[in-house]
Amino acid sequence: MRPIIGIVTSQLNEQIKELSYTEIAYTPLETIEGIYKAGGSPFLLPITDKKLAKQYAKEIDGLVLSGGHDVSPIFYGEEPSPNLKETLPPRDEFEIELVKEILILQKPIFAICRGLQILNVALGGNLHQDIDSLDKTRIKHLQTTHPKFSSHSVNIEKDSLLYKLLGKTTLVNTLHHQAIKTLGQDLIATAFSSDGYIEAVESKIPEQYIMAVQWHPEILLINDNEEAKKLFSNFVENCKKK
Repeated sequence: MRPIIGIVTSQLNEQIKELSYTEIAYTPLETIEGIYKAGGSPFLLPITDKKLAKQYAKEIDGLVLSGGHDVSPIFYGEEPSPNLKETLPPRDEFEIELVKEILILQKPIFAICRGLQILNVALGGNLHQDIDSLDKTRIKHLQTTHPKFSSHSVNIEKDSLLYKLLGKTTLVNTLHHQAIKTLGQDLIATAFSSDGYIEAVESKIPEQYIMAVQWHPEILLINDNEEAKKLFSNFVENCKKK
């Protein structure tokens, strides 16, 4: 029996000529295919009333938080930086509530890029709104090379699930300009970029599976990346236990 994996959709704010009469909910096809090929049944969760979060959490076996807009700083008590890009507050609010309900039920979470950031905010952490404006930034975190190709290395902490799956270092793609500043409750950083930004987190609670990465393993699957496959497979396997 395939576990049901909830994938929160995003919302397309730009007009597409042929569909100018309607709003569009979407999620990357690579994420859907990655879950299916790893043995899960993808189940798309549209952004809706946060009151439905509890029902969604009960119906799925695991949750994917995917990439997308910047997280609005209003959800971690800050004013917007001049370099903040477009936000989607309804998605932020919905995902924060959904994360809380999933954690109550101790169901697995796989978070990708923005997903890592909203997870951190949901647990009381905050973000660097624009790392390109910080002096500590020494490498390019928003690559111009096609993201199916890796761009920089990350160093992985030894006592982590990520280390068991991928080893000491790995090469990743990178499509972000925000990053974790202060960790949320019960999260532990498990990987770092060479200039010191958090690239992955897991849960301190042994019973709670969290695999959250700042890069985009779903896009690396285009090149049949073995390490990306391991992340999807490990997540789905843990969802089968619920």
